[in-house]
Amino acid sequence: MAGWPSIDRAEDQRLARALDAGDTNAIAQLYAAYAERLFDYCHVLLRDQDSAAQAVHDSLIAVRERIAALPDPRLFRGWLYATTRADCLRRLSHGELPAERRRAPESGADGLDPATLEFLRAALAVLEPAQREALDLAIRHELDPHELSEVLGTTPQETSVLVEQARGDLDAAFAAVVVATTGRDNCPTVPALAGPPGERLDAERCGELAKHVAGCPICALHVNGAVATDRLLRAMPAAAAPADLRGRVLATAFSPEHAPTRATIAMRFEPPPPPAEPAPEKRRRTATPVWLVGGAAACAVLLLCGFLLVSSGSGGSNGERPAGSAAAASTPGGSPTDDGSMTSHAASATPTKSETPTPTPSATPSSATPTPTPTKSKHARTTAPTHHTRPPAGPPPTHPKPPSQSQPGRLVVSGCNMGYGYTCQITLYADGGPVTWAVVDTYRVSTGGSGNLAAGTSTSLSVSRGDRCGRGQGSVTFSSGAVAYISWRCGY
Repeated sequence: MAGWPSIDRAEDQRLARALDAGDTNAIAQLYAAYAERLFDYCHVLLRDQDSAAQAVHDSLIAVRERIAALPDPRLFRGWLYATTRADCLRRLSHGELPAERRRAPESGADGLDPATLEFLRAALAVLEPAQREALDLAIRHELDPHELSEVLGTTPQETSVLVEQARGDLDAAFAAVVVATTGRDNCPTVPALAGPPGERLDAERCGELAKHVAGCPICALHVNGAVATDRLLRAMPAAAAPADLRGRVLATAFSPEHAPTRATIAMRFEPPPPPAEPAPEKRRRTATPVWLVGGAAACAVLLLCGFLLVSSGSGGSNGERPAGSAAAASTPGGSPTDDGSMTSHAASATPTKSETPTPTPSATPSSATPTPTPTKSKHARTTAPTHHTRPPAGPPPTHPKPPSQSQPGRLVVSGCNMGYGYTCQITLYADGGPVTWAVVDTYRVSTGGSGNLAAGTSTSLSVSRGDRCGRGQGSVTFSSGAVAYISWRCGY
C-alpha cells in the first residue's frame, strides 16, 4: 500500500494512551506511524506541497494538545483523520492556499506500469469528488465504515453505500477508459461513444461507453484480464512528505518558545465563536424594551415626588421647587447617580431620541398632570406645567439603587463537546453585573430554560441530542444574542 506500513487497531489504542499519559516519545511514534499517510491525504485535498505539510504539522500538534477530548482510545484513527480533514477544509474555505500550487514528488510508483496508472487516474477523474475521497480513505488508508463516518460526518450505513457505489463506478469507468484507449479498432461503436482519440472521457461519455462495454462481447475481451481496481488503488504512488517535516513537528511539540503556537493551533479546532454579526443587533433589539420599561417606571416615581413637593407649599407663588421636580420627572435617569447606566444602555439600544416613548420634555407632564388635579392645591395645578424645561435639581433623596442593580452585566456562554455521548453541560456566566437569561432557539440539540444570575456567578445547562449523528454540531441561542456551540462525534 504505497509503501505504508500496516497499522492495527491495538497500535492506535497504544498511541492514544501514550499521548494522553504525556509520554514524550508518543508524538514521534505518531509521526512515524501516520505522517506519510496524512501527508498524502492532505495533498489529495489541497494539491500543494507546502500547504499539505503545514496541515499535517498543525493536525498532529492539535491531536497531541487535545487528546484528552478523545473519549475512547478505540476511536483514535477516525478522530485523527477527522482532525486532519477539518484543517484542510479550513484552509480551502479561508483561501490559505498559494496562488501557484506546487505538487509534491511521488514515491512508491514501482507497483504499476505507466499505462495502467494513467488508465486508473483517468477513471478516478470521472468519479464525483466525494466518491474519490471515500475510496481513498476506505481502501488506501484502511478506515472502516465507523471511522469513515466520523471523518465525513455521515452514518456508517451511508458511508458503506457510498463506498460500494464508488467501487462499482470506478470499475465501470476503468473498463471504459481501457476500451476507449485500446479498443477503437476492434469495435466500430467505440469511436462514436469515446470521442476523439487522446481526449479524456467526461462522466457522461464514460457512462455511455461503460454500458456498451458491459453488453459487447468484443469490448469485453479488452477488460477481462484487468486487475481489480481495489488492488490498483493500493498500488498507486503516494505524495512524498518533505524531509524537514518531522523536525518541525517535534520542535513545535517540545520547544518552550512554541507554547503560544501550540495554544493557537489547539484553539483552532474548538467550536467556532459566535458570529460577530448580527448577534449584537439581536442583543440590542431584545434589550431595548426592558430599559424602556425601566425608564418609564423611573419617570413615574420622579413625577410623583415632584408633585408631593409642590403640595408641601414651601415654593409659594414662584413655584421654583415644584418646577425643579417636574423637570426631573421629564428627564428620567438624567443624573449620573439615578440610573445613569440605564440611560446609557437605552441610548445604545435606540439610535435616536425620537424612537423612545417620551420624545420631548413637555410630553410627559402634559399627560401626567390630570392625575393630581382633583386633590392638589391651586398652586400645584397652575405651577407644575409652567417650568418643564428647567434642568433637574438633582436626584430624589429616596430609593437609592446600589451600583450592582443599576449596572447590568453581560451573559457569557461556553459551549461543550459531547464526544461520542448524547449530553453535555454548557456554562452561563454573568460578567460585570447581574443578567437575566432565557433560551430562545436551538439547532439540532434540545434544551430550554431561563433564569437570573448575580454578578460574577455561573450556572450549567444540560444539552442533549438525538441518535442521528449528522454533521456533529449544534447551537443554543439566548435572549441576549449569545450563542453556545455544541459538538459531538459519531459513535460505534
